[in-house]
Amino acid sequence: MYFDFRIFSRLTERAYKNTGMTEYTLDDVLMVFNYYFQKYEDTFKQVHPNIRIPQIERLIRIMPCIESDAKNSAGSDISAEGYKVLIDKHFQTKYRNCDYNVNHFFSGDIRLMRFYEMFY
Repeated sequence: MYFDFRIFSRLTERAYKNTGMTEYTLDDVLMVFNYYFQKYEDTFKQVHPNIRIPQIERLIRIMPCIESDAKNSAGSDISAEGYKVLIDKHFQTKYRNCDYNVNHFFSGDIRLMRFYEMFY
C-alpha cells in the first residue's frame, strides 16, 4: 500500500529538468516530497493521491520561497530542511474541508501561516 517513491522520483527528475530550478537541488526537492508523502501516509494510513507532472513542476518552482497571496508581500525563503517543521505543523493543523493533498499545502498562504507559527 505504500507510495512508490521510486516512480515518483523519476517523474520528479523529469519535471525538475523542465523547471530550470537553481535554488534547490533535485535531492532537496525529493527530500521535501518524500517527507510530505511519508507524513501523509503516517497520518491517514493511505497513500497520497498521484499528482501529474505539470503539478510537480509548479510545486518545484514555488518550493524555495514562501509567498503570501497578498500584494506587496516580501515573502520568506526557506531551506529544504526547514520544510520538515512546516510539514509537521501542517499536519497538526485542523482545516475545514481539507484533504491534506500536497497541492493544498502549496496553495494560498498555508505555508506562510505555518512559517509564522514557527516564531510565535
